[in-house]
Amino acid sequence: MSYTLTLQCGCVVYVSAHPETRVVHTRIIQTRGVACGVRRHDIGLRLYLWELLPDPGHRDALDRHPAFGEKITDRG
Repeated sequence: MSYTLTLQCGCVVYVSAHPETRVVHTRIIQTRGVACGVRRHDIGLRLYLWELLPDPGHRDALDRHPAFGEKITDRG
């Protein structure tokens, strides 16, 4: 079982999990985002689980998660 995730920086990560237990065992950067500012994000790099979590300092993360202390505002 595998799928891809797009990180906030625009990088695409290939994620592979065991088909029966669904435990993720592989997380690898497949493509680097055009505007990615993270030096460590090289194609083929293995990522730790916590590197997939939303960055609370990222503006979009603050707008989507009221637990970070900001109100969700309508920008549209």
